[in-house]
Amino acid sequence: MILPEEIVASRVLPTFRAMVAERLSQKGLRERAIADRLQLTQSAVSKYLRGRIRRESVVERSRTFRTLADALAEGFADGSVSRFEAMGRLMATIQQEERRGLVCRLHEERMPSLVGLGCDLCVRAEGSVSLAEEEVLGDLRLAVRMLESMPRFARLIPNVGSNLARAKQDAGSRFDVAAIPGRIFEMRGSVRVPAAPEFGPSRHVAETLLAVREVYPAILAAINIRWNEDVMTVIRAVGWTSTEFDATYEARRERISEAVRRHDREPRVLYHRGSFGIEPIAYVLDRTATALVEKMGDLLNAFP
Repeated sequence: MILPEEIVASRVLPTFRAMVAERLSQKGLRERAIADRLQLTQSAVSKYLRGRIRRESVVERSRTFRTLADALAEGFADGSVSRFEAMGRLMATIQQEERRGLVCRLHEERMPSLVGLGCDLCVRAEGSVSLAEEEVLGDLRLAVRMLESMPRFARLIPNVGSNLARAKQDAGSRFDVAAIPGRIFEMRGSVRVPAAPEFGPSRHVAETLLAVREVYPAILAAINIRWNEDVMTVIRAVGWTSTEFDATYEARRERISEAVRRHDREPRVLYHRGSFGIEPIAYVLDRTATALVEKMGDLLNAFP
């Protein structure tokens, strides 16, 4: 069984990244600058530019992807397109091509049994519980792929590990919040994700997210990171609003909601300074998982 997301991850995204990297190189950007724009490692950009990855000719020939690659390269070069906007446009294009477009054709190529069935697996339908859950998981899968391509994030992973959580619009318990089983951890300076996202595995990140949503229901995503004074200095430098709460676990959800209500602005960061046996932690918040990971890139770029 092959999922459409696997087609996107293994065949579409590598080729599209190579297309954008190539265009940026033609505009005179060096590998380090290209890596910064695309949130990749310099070695990955080098592989893209030297043809050391398999490139899908159907993606390179696609007018849709060629036009988008041209636009994003131009925007990255002159600074008119942010990484968040670029990610949004790419996500929209991929979703469009999943609706019986190029991604659908590649999926049928790998799974011939789908040919002729008028497959609607990737079409999002309003009001469907299963598709609403898939929307959450799709956002989280893409965010995790983005995070894995950001090795500098490893410096922010706490000793207990990180988790990236995404809630459903009507989430009421942690079982309505998708996250990574086993958490995200650091290994030899890289970001490691041990399993695919699913609903229910997170406790502390999910409960923190649900507590914030009691006050700001538009917040749908959260990630926990290492907290110390150096991290806090950078958080202040990028202008993120922050709220402190007590580290103890007893009645934590109620105390977080109360702390959030005391401020008149939607928080970007919640944090506690730790306690006996409890590691200091910050929770970064946003409205989608992909937007949240994009913001993490901005935070990492602000470190000296």
